[in-house]
Amino acid sequence: MAPQPNLFSVKEFAFTLRFTAGTDPVMDLFHEYPTLRLRNGMCTVTENAMWRIDHVDGPADAISAFDEVFLDEERCNECLDEHRCSGTREYQVLDRRPAARTVYTYHAHIDRCCAVPAIVTDYIGDGVVFESERTSGTYRWRVLSPVETSLDPLVDRLESTLRTGVQLDVDHLGNGERRRHKTQPVFPQ
Repeated sequence: MAPQPNLFSVKEFAFTLRFTAGTDPVMDLFHEYPTLRLRNGMCTVTENAMWRIDHVDGPADAISAFDEVFLDEERCNECLDEHRCSGTREYQVLDRRPAARTVYTYHAHIDRCCAVPAIVTDYIGDGVVFESERTSGTYRWRVLSPVETSLDPLVDRLESTLRTGVQLDVDHLGNGERRRHKTQPVFPQ
């Protein structure tokens, strides 16, 4: 059987947000505990809501501090701007180990939030896939999009929302072919 032709080309937008210490309480944990790492296993976004599953691992004292800061439903862990959103958040710890957590997040009213998934989905629309990782003072993102459009305005939009102390570095903007060689599982055993 002959291979099927590609109906569309996947674009990849990879970038890093760099947070200066003292800029964001969640990112401050990653400055304070350099071996602490949070990886996103799944992120689904609609016009008005976001669902995520994140896995964090690190030393037990870092995980304790993480619980206090990250699971606070009064604070948005995703806002990039100064104003913070008025959306609502709910967290559920799905897996609790001394040096790791798996956290389910439901964020309602994401349309009021300047979070990467909300901004990207608002610009691109359906079919976007997200991957992210937080370590040290960095929040790395990979976004795959089926849309054949310039992503330059999206970069401009993201940059325009950044609060003082956050810097955006574009790592890759273009074809998603290099993604094919990534084999690391999101949640190692």
